[in-house]
Amino acid sequence: MFEDIDFDERCKNEIFHSIMSKTFPHAAVLEGSKDETRLAAAKEIARALVCTGDVKPCGICRACRKAESGNHPDIYIFQKDDGASAIKVDDIRTVKEKAQLLPNDGEKSVFIIREAQLMNPQAQNALLKIFEEPAAHVCFILTCPSRTALLETITSRSFPFLLSQEEDFTTDGENKAQALELAAKLADLLCGKSEFDFLKETSVFMKDKELFKAVLPFLIYIFRDALVEKDPLTSCTEQVNKLRQSFTREKLLALIEETEKLIDAVSRSANHNLTVTRLCAGFHRIKNS
Repeated sequence: MFEDIDFDERCKNEIFHSIMSKTFPHAAVLEGSKDETRLAAAKEIARALVCTGDVKPCGICRACRKAESGNHPDIYIFQKDDGASAIKVDDIRTVKEKAQLLPNDGEKSVFIIREAQLMNPQAQNALLKIFEEPAAHVCFILTCPSRTALLETITSRSFPFLLSQEEDFTTDGENKAQALELAAKLADLLCGKSEFDFLKETSVFMKDKELFKAVLPFLIYIFRDALVEKDPLTSCTEQVNKLRQSFTREKLLALIEETEKLIDAVSRSANHNLTVTRLCAGFHRIKNS
């Protein structure tokens, strides 16, 4: 299981054993890593949950073959529509309607909600009602960068699986303090009117790859704090308040997504100068959209 999917081995084992022991939760959140990895893991879990073989997923049974081809009638994938900024309450109403139906082929119906942090609050509240009275045959798999971007009522009723440790991307000691300070300053400048001041501040990254690498996760933490009022990950209260006043929820989510793409680019050793340039261009594109 997960042979061709690259994420934390301990998490792989935890998921596998929960499936084999039939203790996989009725609602799970796959967080960490990148969107493609989270989705691939969710599809593999869904395949295992509908598998009729002894070791799941066996890859041989009819259910596995259908799932592999993307044609299993009991595996549903929901995501935001092209051009839409969020997953809306009508989408979750469709989930509810389908969840009330018995499975077509086996014992389980699996609903994957891709990038669940894009659900607007109304959609999350609608999903909460389904979580509160789950049918025995239904399993939900939510993927998102961090479960902290979801309502607490959703996360309290689901089990998290962390596909990668974000802390491994940052440095310790003095560099860590410098990175947080710079991330806070960039967040502050992003709320201002001058794009030049923001560009000027990021010029230090051109000569310091490690600092750039360390700053990115802290930017995500600050954007997340602006998105979620409880349990802050940073002490950047002033910057967080400015972000809340300057950016909508959708734009904050877009900033988090853009920063995750930058982290992915760094991990793939993409051209450093172009990646720094992309940070400036991407952030201001979101700001001015």
